[in-house]
Amino acid sequence: MKEATSDMINTRKLTGLSAVLLCGALQAGCSEDADRGGRQAAEGPLFAVPTQVYGADFATSTSYVAFVPSLDVERIQLDDARELNERGTVAKLGDYFFMASSSKPVVDRFELQADGSLAPAGSLNFSNYGLPEYFTLDAWGGVLVDAERAYVFNAADGSHVAWNPTTLEITGTIEGPGVVKEGYNLESIAVVRGDRMYRVFTLLNYETWEFLPSPQYLAVYDLKTDELIDLVEDSRCPQLYSRPFVDEQGDIYFSGWVWTPGLTLTGDYPASCSLRIKAGEDTFDPDWQLDFAADITEGREAAVMRPLGDGKVLLDVFHDERVTIDEATDPQELSNTPNWRLWMVDLKTKQGAPIDSLGFKAGGYSDVQVDGRNFLMVPNEDYSETTAYELADGEARAGFAIQGSVDQILKLR
Repeated sequence: MKEATSDMINTRKLTGLSAVLLCGALQAGCSEDADRGGRQAAEGPLFAVPTQVYGADFATSTSYVAFVPSLDVERIQLDDARELNERGTVAKLGDYFFMASSSKPVVDRFELQADGSLAPAGSLNFSNYGLPEYFTLDAWGGVLVDAERAYVFNAADGSHVAWNPTTLEITGTIEGPGVVKEGYNLESIAVVRGDRMYRVFTLLNYETWEFLPSPQYLAVYDLKTDELIDLVEDSRCPQLYSRPFVDEQGDIYFSGWVWTPGLTLTGDYPASCSLRIKAGEDTFDPDWQLDFAADITEGREAAVMRPLGDGKVLLDVFHDERVTIDEATDPQELSNTPNWRLWMVDLKTKQGAPIDSLGFKAGGYSDVQVDGRNFLMVPNEDYSETTAYELADGEARAGFAIQGSVDQILKLR
């Protein structure tokens, strides 16, 4: 897969729907062979698993939301899944289940019924505020704070629309920070800690596939007043477009996605690294920088740092010793080759090693925490299928497979 379009940069990024009837509104319950992850009973656990299936050229896609009673199956089937247009994302806030589609600026809300169906409970249309390039509820387009506070991000200008998931009302707007640059798109992702939202802006030229290596912009927002209160420039790391996270101490860590290691290995591009914001601070820690190749991976480029707890993280590491790189090498093709491995890293000691139970794979993964479990969603080389690995005690056990690309799992009950 060559991720060379704006569509594919959001492989980690649902449509206006009528009622979603999981087993039929009039049925008391239904079931299918358990190892297929098909229809579910009206009682017991219920999970929503959205997946995005791409066309042959990756210019088009269709999403599906599968509703299953268990994640402990060999395969989650899409026979009974709800079909959605383009990029589909979901959310659960309070007692409500939300869906949105990247094709139109509408959030649809549902209530889960006792029989396992979803009853419409209103919708909210954002069309008067402009259509973001990707209208999503996940971390690449939405910021979900709690049952009364949420935000839609517009990558065209870096602005936000604030809305209340309980009342389904738009409550205000936050203007963009003014970092738009001609010829470049804003790529951005946010994290919330307390009453602060921190958003890093990266600039990308889709025509040349150039991530502008510097500066990165850190925008800090006060969510009590819905105001941008600070904008900080930092040029130490070339791209920080992966989901940030808050650790147990309240420190926030930032890292990049799997596209820039190829740029580093094929040209004069800075090495990938990680930055942090310490607990109680609102700017990057000037005394902390984690250079993956120099500090941990014995010279290998890496990306996508995600938390494991107790000071340990996951890191997606490109093993360049397995490939020949010359002047004809396409840097973006390197991200799709099966030469990446997931490493477990101790941030305190800066020691790390590959997870023995996981072999080589294509670049990229998503981690999903649901029902007290930690899953690694690992796509194949062309993102046509995802395998879920459950991570426990330092080992990864292969779980269900599903068609398409998955980065969300929600427990509805």
